[in-house]
Amino acid sequence: MNKAYVIIPAAGRGVRMGSGLPKQLLDLDGKPILAHTLGTFCRLELCSGILLVLPESFQREAREVLERFMGLEPMSGNGVPSSPDGAAWFRIQCPTEAGQLMPGAEMPIRFVVGGVERQDSVLNALLQLPRDCGWVVIHDGVRPFASLDLMRRTMDLAMTGGAAIAAIPSTDTVKRVKDGEVVETLPREAIWLVQTPQVFRRDLILEAYHQAQRQGWTGTDDASFVERLGHRVAVASGERFNIKVTTPEDLDWSASFMKQGHRGRPSP
Repeated sequence: MNKAYVIIPAAGRGVRMGSGLPKQLLDLDGKPILAHTLGTFCRLELCSGILLVLPESFQREAREVLERFMGLEPMSGNGVPSSPDGAAWFRIQCPTEAGQLMPGAEMPIRFVVGGVERQDSVLNALLQLPRDCGWVVIHDGVRPFASLDLMRRTMDLAMTGGAAIAAIPSTDTVKRVKDGEVVETLPREAIWLVQTPQVFRRDLILEAYHQAQRQGWTGTDDASFVERLGHRVAVASGERFNIKVTTPEDLDWSASFMKQGHRGRPSP
C-alpha cells in the first residue's frame, strides 16, 4: 500500500484561452502541453502510474495525441495495476529531458472522465485509484515546467506528515478589495501563492473529499479539503517558472521559455 499514483486533472475547457481545443492539448514547442507535463512524471522514480482526467468529449483526441507523441498502447499481463472498476490501463513511453522517447522505459496510464467542477474530476479519479495506492500526487495538467526536484521535495515532505503542497511567497503587496475599493492591506510575508504538485496520504485525501461532498463544500485546491479536517499541510518551496498555462499570454511566455532551452528546469 505504499505506491504513489499521480492524478492529473486536465478536464478544463480553456475558455480563457479562446481556443476550440482544451488548453492542455494546445501546441508548445512542437507537442501538446499535456505531453510535456506527463513526460516529467514519467521520469519520477516514485510514480507507479498516472490517472489522467479529461473531458468526455475530448477523450478520443487525447488518446490520439498520446499515441502520436508518447507511443500510447494498451497494457496487458501481470504488470497492469488493479483498479476497483476494472477499467483498461495503457502505457506511454517515457521521454528524456531533451524530449526523445526511451524504448523500454514505460509508465502505466489510464483515462478518467472529468466532472462538472475540478473537485468533481479529482474525486472521480480518487475513487478509481489502484488498490495498492498509498500516496496520491495531484498536479495540474497545464503546469508543464515543474521540476523533478520539486516533485521529490514535495513528496518527501508529505511522507513525513501526510500532506504537502508546493507554494511560493508573494513578492507583491496584496490588498483585499470589495466593490472596487481597498478594504485592507494584507501582510505580504504571510501570503504564499499555491502551486502543484500537492501530495497526500490516500486515506487522508479521500476522507477530506468525502467530507466536503457530504457537506456541500467547494474548494479551489486539494489542500483546502485536507485543511478543513484540521490536518497539518506542509509547504515545499515552489518554483517561479512552475506556471499554470491559462491565458494566451501564458502560452506565449511558455513558448519563449522553451526556445531559451528550458525543459522544466530553472532558468539560470
